[in-house]
Amino acid sequence: MRSELHAVVDRLVDSKQLVLGAMVHEFEESFAAYIGSKHCVSVASGTDAIEIALRALGCEGKEVLVVANAGGYGTISCLAIGATPVFCDIDPTTLLVAIESIAARVTTDTAAIVVTHLFGLALDCTLVDTAVRAKLGKSIPIVEDCAQSHGAKVGNLRAGAQAIIGCFSFYPTKNLGALGDGGAIVTSDAALAEHMRNLRQYGWATRYLQERPGGRNSRLDELQAGFLSVFLPHLDERNAKRRAILKQYVASGASAIHAQFAQSDQYVAHLAVCTVNNRDKFVENVASEGISTGVHYPYLDSEFSTTKHLTPSTLPVSEMAKSKIVTLPCFPEMTQSEIELVCQAIEKNNQFFEAP
Repeated sequence: MRSELHAVVDRLVDSKQLVLGAMVHEFEESFAAYIGSKHCVSVASGTDAIEIALRALGCEGKEVLVVANAGGYGTISCLAIGATPVFCDIDPTTLLVAIESIAARVTTDTAAIVVTHLFGLALDCTLVDTAVRAKLGKSIPIVEDCAQSHGAKVGNLRAGAQAIIGCFSFYPTKNLGALGDGGAIVTSDAALAEHMRNLRQYGWATRYLQERPGGRNSRLDELQAGFLSVFLPHLDERNAKRRAILKQYVASGASAIHAQFAQSDQYVAHLAVCTVNNRDKFVENVASEGISTGVHYPYLDSEFSTTKHLTPSTLPVSEMAKSKIVTLPCFPEMTQSEIELVCQAIEKNNQFFEAP
């Protein structure tokens, strides 16, 4: 796609509109349409997206439910606005937030719930809302963290369109990644969209006139917006390639967490996460075959030095999972020979995989 990307650079230089120009506007419109939301507010990163979303919902100084196994981004966003993260445990079969844990922890003091669609699997947000309404008799705003689920669907709704706000990262390794950092927030609430547009640029209502407290500089770069517009039409096809790779791993014996979703649009295979015994030895063995692995994620948010002041949370499933998970390579540019190399390593090390 080199020629198309170079054309974006040429367009930028010719336009002389380097910040919040036509390419940002075009991408926001096309991405909102793809997700099925009325508005898209592009920002500088996925973490900024969550922070700005929570601020627009008035969560400063209040409690926000998050998971502790998703890399810390929701927690960081809470702490940035003075909100208190309340950690929920996860479901052992999906490693996504457990509905019963949300039901146990949600209270009238809860200002929002961040639902993280982890590893590429989208959670049905109606299950969250139903559990909350059953306990409180009302709904709580849900913020979808879609940083790993671009294009995933629950029924006819894409991740990001199920709740009042959806937040995305365009970090280069994402299913829809730029050639640098970037993020976006989608919503169908016009007032919220306007609020978040103000917040991403100093809190300005009009140029140089700050009216929104908590404003900051968080703008998607014009160049990255152009690149993303090139990549967006290929997203569904690339997601299908990711699922096909995971399917081959499962056929070779890998205990992939989301094996049952390998042919479902609910899953976009952002990461091929498996459970193994004796992870260090497994990693050593496959490294000798020339295969890199990762752990997503080795620490829980509740273990951060920045969260030690919070009320301790009991997270038995999260604790168990972090010691057993390992991530295998999974990205659309993999060649068939590379995929087969990983499959051979899976077969050679089959004794390490846990039964799904």
